[in-house]
Amino acid sequence: MTTSQIADMLRSNGLKVTPQRVEIIRFLQAHRVHPTAQQIYEHVLRKVGSVSFTTIYNTMRVLEQMGQVRKIPITENAAIYDIDTSDHGHFVCEICGTVYDIAYKASFQIPHQARKTELIVYGVCERCMKTQ
Repeated sequence: MTTSQIADMLRSNGLKVTPQRVEIIRFLQAHRVHPTAQQIYEHVLRKVGSVSFTTIYNTMRVLEQMGQVRKIPITENAAIYDIDTSDHGHFVCEICGTVYDIAYKASFQIPHQARKTELIVYGVCERCMKTQ
């Protein structure tokens, strides 16, 4: 997305266009690394020079409500964000902490319409397996 498209998206959802919000979205689009709020904060601070954690959390909450990102709780105390909102799962390496996208197909027999599914697999990634 261009800066103009990001600004249009923010405005169309009733949000003020700020350098911090624009940089958050740019970061998510350019770095498909499943960042934490801390990683987003550190990036925006380096790029823009001033940002608060409140801005990060509020912006991420709004982007999630807009359907632009998914918040994925990977532990009791930690969550990551994913700009890829398609149905897919995540593999979390318990050694290095890297999060990988994984494809899966779910088949359910439920009497209601499913809104979303969430699959998180914990284990040891190939790279860490080689170093053990």
